[in-house]
Amino acid sequence: MSLNFSFDKRVAARYDTQRAHPETVSRQIGQAIAAQAGPDARVLEIGIGTGRIAWPVAAAGCRVIGFDISPDMLAQVQGGQENGQRPSPFPLALLQADMHQMPFASRTFDAVLAVHVLHLAKDWQRVLSQIGRVLRPGGVLIQGEDWIDPLSVVGRLRDELRARTLALAPQARPPAAGISLHQTLHNLGGSEQSTLIAAEWTTWMSVRERLTQIENRLDAESWFLPDDLFVLLLQQLRDFAAETWPDLDEQQPVTRRFVLQTTRGSWQGA
Repeated sequence: MSLNFSFDKRVAARYDTQRAHPETVSRQIGQAIAAQAGPDARVLEIGIGTGRIAWPVAAAGCRVIGFDISPDMLAQVQGGQENGQRPSPFPLALLQADMHQMPFASRTFDAVLAVHVLHLAKDWQRVLSQIGRVLRPGGVLIQGEDWIDPLSVVGRLRDELRARTLALAPQARPPAAGISLHQTLHNLGGSEQSTLIAAEWTTWMSVRERLTQIENRLDAESWFLPDDLFVLLLQQLRDFAAETWPDLDEQQPVTRRFVLQTTRGSWQGA
């Protein structure tokens, strides 16, 4: 069984439903990224997706150029920009491109932003080399991650879905999932690395509500699964939930964070 990891219309249409941030959180994230990139920084976002991160970064004063390999994801960004739904001091510059071969001159950007995208690289070392090439000396690679408390109802059901998926379909693991990038970034000149929490907030959800989200394919772990496998996994997940929680309707707190990992250095890449 071969899985399609492309972000086509079926993913683009539901992406923000699963990953959108509250407005105040989105603003905090944009300001935190802009602070790391520097005043009036030129920022490149790899895999801009629907623009959920790029818009608040632009609103915080950065000049953002974003690319994505998926025309369907770019259409989501372009639609919001044309309709004035995402106002910012600077419009986003958009293009379709592959992260393995970035169409930019060397030493072009003050910051490169990558959020939930590097694990999809078929050749992650080449992608990192491209990042090192387009960053100016002293520039910063900013990796963003949506963190969810692993002990919360959302975290436990997510991890259970992942584990059961890999048990039945090991090929469902994205190409570069779990790869440590630290040494390669260091070899490319990224010598100064740090981690910071850009925002933290709490939502409330019941087990039943979470199962409904997963059933409706709002969960990223289910986007690429064929229907027959997904139906089997969903039933296993329902059985797990019934055995684990006595009350499926009880509202439970879910702590969430947006975490930034920054890497600065002299940078060099091919």
